[in-house]
Amino acid sequence: MIEIRQTEPAEYRAASAVLSTALLHAPANDEDWAKSEPTWVDSDSLSAWDGDRCVGHTGGYRFDTVIPGGARLATSGVTRVGVLGTHRRRGLLRTMMTRLLEEAHQRGQVLASLRASETLIYQRYGFGLAGECAEISVVPATARPISGAAGGSMRLMQPDEIIDTVKPIYDAVATRPGVISRPDWMWQRYLKDAVELGGDASFVAVHSSVTGDVDGFVHYGVKWKTDRYSPPSGDGEIYELWGADAAVELALWEYVGNVDLIDEWYAEERPVDDAVQFAVADRRAYRSRWRWDEQWLRLLDVDAALAARTYAEAAGSITVSVSDDMFEHNEGIWEISSAGAKRIDDGTDADLQLDVGSLAAVYLGGTKWSALAAVGRIRGVRPECSSIADALFSVPLAPFCGSGF
Repeated sequence: MIEIRQTEPAEYRAASAVLSTALLHAPANDEDWAKSEPTWVDSDSLSAWDGDRCVGHTGGYRFDTVIPGGARLATSGVTRVGVLGTHRRRGLLRTMMTRLLEEAHQRGQVLASLRASETLIYQRYGFGLAGECAEISVVPATARPISGAAGGSMRLMQPDEIIDTVKPIYDAVATRPGVISRPDWMWQRYLKDAVELGGDASFVAVHSSVTGDVDGFVHYGVKWKTDRYSPPSGDGEIYELWGADAAVELALWEYVGNVDLIDEWYAEERPVDDAVQFAVADRRAYRSRWRWDEQWLRLLDVDAALAARTYAEAAGSITVSVSDDMFEHNEGIWEISSAGAKRIDDGTDADLQLDVGSLAAVYLGGTKWSALAAVGRIRGVRPECSSIADALFSVPLAPFCGSGF
């Protein structure tokens, strides 16, 4: 009989080995495990056991997510989900996920968030695609000059000052919907190459305004091209770039665009509405390689989630009926207007009906209600209601997380 329970600290490495196997990796050696272990301590961990052998696992980190209006909601960052091939199709994943989400709700976490290796899986548990990002490249020779960049100055950080400098900047300026708070272990992992001497060439530079306020940073890496030797040149990668506003971010792009010898800058994840694509001198200097599903969201407490975010001005209000196969407390009817959201459950027919996964998809403002209505995922009584909902849930900046977990 399979037992599902909280993972004991002495069992973390066995659970880690199961995940590595399920996700196409070799189990960690002693050196790699020593680096990974702190991230296990700082997580909620459930594992499945067949006798004395771990055969499955799911877990969650505890952080906050920025939502429209700037509030931050307690979130379970679902991670490390896997079942050994020998124990699939026995309902283990559903049992573990249900318990993980139930316990997260009991702790007061309003949202659950994840990055999906297989996107079809998590829609079964009420997750919706709430935010996308773009993999991009920029050719500096034809991108220059970058228009709209803020004035001020740039400073390259010394390794021993990077973490203490960058953390408060991130907390102050990374305010798009979908951004998460970062635990210390995440900063250590992200900035490892920049704070340690030797290894890969990784750097952090910060921007200061004309009044001396530090208001943005860029973390990047550079390397020589190895496929040819003449003329000498290199490639650069933007790991992350955050500024207080678009002008500051453009100043950071202007800085990296003037780093000598770099033929092309690459970034694996950038906001889909990144300002630099409109600021380059030659539009073809900015290339969007592909757009991918960055952030999957699940509302664990619909009432708290709808009440916490703000809504844009719109010509009228809507009533919304939500269904949830996992959590009965999430089912009901809400009235939403520019003034806010309130539960009414008065027996009236709602203007719009949708399941909790579709609500998660529109919650951060990255997906339009009308788009889901057009394909039958939202049902409505009055045709103008989805347009009102689009206006209410609109946001000035597209959702973007920018953190892997």
